[in-house]
Amino acid sequence: MSNVRHGAACGCLTPLFRNLTRRHAIGLGLGGVLATALPAAAAGGSYEAMLVNCIDPRFTTFSQAYMAGQGMKDKFSHFVIAGGPIGVVAPQFADWQKAFWDNLAITVQLHEIKKVVGLTHRDCGAAAVAFGDAIKTDRALETAKHSEALRTFRAEIGKRQPKLEVFTGIMALDGTVEVVS
Repeated sequence: MSNVRHGAACGCLTPLFRNLTRRHAIGLGLGGVLATALPAAAAGGSYEAMLVNCIDPRFTTFSQAYMAGQGMKDKFSHFVIAGGPIGVVAPQFADWQKAFWDNLAITVQLHEIKKVVGLTHRDCGAAAVAFGDAIKTDRALETAKHSEALRTFRAEIGKRQPKLEVFTGIMALDGTVEVVS
């Protein structure tokens, strides 16, 4: 078989690919197939956990860093909802909650997760909606209400997905996490 090349005057190829042979083109095609197939294959498989936290952008980087610090970088799925675990259990957000429980079930099925990490955070607007504005000025009340919601979150996961380990905590404005057991 002879190598057929596009001529230098051919306008269909950029200068980068002017010396492209049929064999190279086939190789690029196969590479493209693999590039699209591998992420699809990776969609299933076993992952460590699901992180559930708030939509507040102040905590995006901190949450990712926290998970990496726990040895779970790129090993977790992520469910983000206003209030995080508070949004999953507070009556004020009841309309949203089915989406979380359905998502958790499919995450267990597809990703075979072993645990759920539920993080709330200080100075949370959704927590104020759920528990009242007093939590904005009373740290002890804020801690008590977050802790209560996190314990409810853990109990509800235990009812629906009893094989999952659940870790809960309150993230401070500096990214540190206070464990709630």
